[in-house]
Amino acid sequence: MTHAKLTATALVTRNSLSYIEHVFALNAAREPLVNVPDEAFAAALTGITIENCIVPDEGSGWFTANHPLIHEDRPAQVTYTSGTEGMPKGIVLTYSNLADAAERIIDQMGLTSEVREYVGVPVTYSFGIGRVRAVSAAGGQCYVPPRGFDPHELARMLKSGEVNALSAVPTLLRIVLQTPTVLADAGKNLRWLEIGSQYMSAAEKSAVRALFPNARIVQHYGLTEASRSTFLQISDVPDDLLESVGRAVGKTEIEISPKGRIQIRGPHVARWRVDADQLVDLASPDGWLETSDLGHISDGYLYYDGRADDLINSGGIKINPDMLEARIGGLLGLGGRIVVAKVPDALRGEGVLVAAESADLSENRLRDASVEALSELGVNAGDALHVQVMATIPRTATGKPLRRLLTEAFAQQRDAAAAAGIVDPVPESGADDVLSFFQKFFPGEDIGPDDSFETMGGDSLSYIQFSLGFEDRFGPLPSGWEGLTVAQLEKIRAVDGGSSWRLLESATLTRAFFMICIVALHLDTFVYSSTWGAAYFLFMLAGYSVMRFQWPEISRTGKVNTIFGTVLRVAIPTVMVIFAMQLLARTFELMPPLLISNWFDPSQYHIAYYYFAEIYMQLLLVIAALLAIPKIRDVLRARPMMTCTALIVVAMVVSWMVDQVWDTNYLYHRTPIWYLWTIGAGMLMASARDMQDRLIAMAIIAVAVFMHHGMSSASAYILGGTALVLFVPEISVPAPVKAIVGEIAGASMFMYLSHFQVNSLITRIFHGPKPWIALFAAIAFGIVFARIYNWMESKVRAYVRSYRAAAINRTPQDAL
Repeated sequence: MTHAKLTATALVTRNSLSYIEHVFALNAAREPLVNVPDEAFAAALTGITIENCIVPDEGSGWFTANHPLIHEDRPAQVTYTSGTEGMPKGIVLTYSNLADAAERIIDQMGLTSEVREYVGVPVTYSFGIGRVRAVSAAGGQCYVPPRGFDPHELARMLKSGEVNALSAVPTLLRIVLQTPTVLADAGKNLRWLEIGSQYMSAAEKSAVRALFPNARIVQHYGLTEASRSTFLQISDVPDDLLESVGRAVGKTEIEISPKGRIQIRGPHVARWRVDADQLVDLASPDGWLETSDLGHISDGYLYYDGRADDLINSGGIKINPDMLEARIGGLLGLGGRIVVAKVPDALRGEGVLVAAESADLSENRLRDASVEALSELGVNAGDALHVQVMATIPRTATGKPLRRLLTEAFAQQRDAAAAAGIVDPVPESGADDVLSFFQKFFPGEDIGPDDSFETMGGDSLSYIQFSLGFEDRFGPLPSGWEGLTVAQLEKIRAVDGGSSWRLLESATLTRAFFMICIVALHLDTFVYSSTWGAAYFLFMLAGYSVMRFQWPEISRTGKVNTIFGTVLRVAIPTVMVIFAMQLLARTFELMPPLLISNWFDPSQYHIAYYYFAEIYMQLLLVIAALLAIPKIRDVLRARPMMTCTALIVVAMVVSWMVDQVWDTNYLYHRTPIWYLWTIGAGMLMASARDMQDRLIAMAIIAVAVFMHHGMSSASAYILGGTALVLFVPEISVPAPVKAIVGEIAGASMFMYLSHFQVNSLITRIFHGPKPWIALFAAIAFGIVFARIYNWMESKVRAYVRSYRAAAINRTPQDAL
């Protein structure tokens, strides 16, 4: 049935006290109001006559007026929905609709005149203004925060007793759950909490209950057309009912339609919606309103199964996006910042798009969590799964995700990629492109066009190998290539091809030079310095590598796995060599294969022990432990130079203090405590971005070096290498020169592991020491050793990857 055109007053929505006062003033005058975002929107409305448009003032604070509920069956307000599924629609609510919803929430929560509510949702939306209406009718007071929901302000006001009630949507509560220490004991002072009707898992509800142990906590299910249709008493119900959204109370009725959709009937259900030039009945003739929400009822409790519009049908398997969002958010600690949407898929009909709202999450980590969550639901999405990390996800003012916009944006991106000829990001086997090179270099990893050397967890050792292989295949690499994506490198190599000169990094040059110095010293080829120093600079390069190559990924993800990967790349060949030598000698010594022999008297070991590698790994583990602490990451992200300098100072102080109680001379000071300052110095070098920073870093490192080594040749070598890396980061050299230096630098660890054995072999062959021959032989053998090991490692990783893929393909859940 249709009805006459409605005449109303437009009210511009502002989350302010003035807006609330205008709502109640219009209600008292029995003048229908229409919520509009601005005056232009009001002027463009059809199907409704706007007599006047009111623009409320800004301003927050306490609303203390008490207004009784109005029980009249006449239009009170028109609220336009957020339009997540198409064009916004105007919902006409009567005074009786509003009063019934308010009376039931007052009854369910036991609200009294003592309520002092922190309104955590915008009062311009039905949930927010509904809270104000209910609290006002109960004789209480409401506080509208100046900056919207602020957990710190809430905690302060709870502690002081200014507020004792809260209204919030799950998105806001998830923010509190992620940092529960913000509230601390203040949560005990909350007496009333109402949660809005977004999906919330049972685990999240249980966590909210623990955070506010003395509160009457009620979650409602409803929509603009039928506010607060069911209530769940979270604070009282047993755990097995927490997954539900409660049951109907009062005169409200709930049932499930033959199509599986939730239907609602009762005095709170809106009578009409605004059509082109008239009002149209919203409910069926018998009063039932069929929603777009799927659900089921068990023992009188309603369970929300997702929106029919949002449900993903991928290859015949139904996926509830709300449930999947909760699982992925739980795995990543990003509750409320994961949104799942459907996208077109040629093979399965619909695919899964997982978007994360984050500044430091890698897409690889998001993909892994999505695969795990889908597996928990019995789904193997394969290439129907797509992930995106975004700075912000489009939402309504109450935090509901605009999935439709994500779907549309994904389709536009795919169309643009197809128009540009980028149809399939996975190349055919043997394809001569950058992506296939990445896949061969990082076997077993999922790599896409937006990945880079940094995001794949590359370090200084793999950096050298990667750059040599890339330039041999595609031509010169530009400065800063490690941060460029696969797609960007593909464009660069397509333009820049055959130059015979290459940029050699000073870090690579100094790595090769100082390792040659160490090997030459051990083989009596030459003495580069009577006070040594090469090892110190190589440890500095370890810190430089962490900060330059690994810190960006650690900062984004909060995980230090990439450092553990470097430790393993050093540990595995070291342990293999130690075991091989012990087998040949038929003698077993425990500490060297455990990689802790540097902590014990070196006179105990006679076969093979590698204290340099042990200290190198132990230093990396110390740094990993430090960077695993969120506060340290935050400080390093905000003030890298200051943080690295502090690390140098603290490390040197700790070293001095330990030296007062434990004289490590008998160990030749072979402990990470003695060398930790070098890691800080290397990180400081990598943090210096401009000339001023480089000069400051040089000065700080010089002070540290002179304090440790005094005026010695060791200081000269260390500071010379530091100056080269800081002030001449790259040198243009002929391609063969870079290839030779790069091979030596890339094989430096393997040279170190094998040079004593090579020297022993040369001595036997020539019946006496041949230092120069031994040096060149050690370099050559180290390069061959490195090549063989890296080839074997890639084969093992590829095999493991194929084995896992085969295992997945054998699972019965691959209908997708």
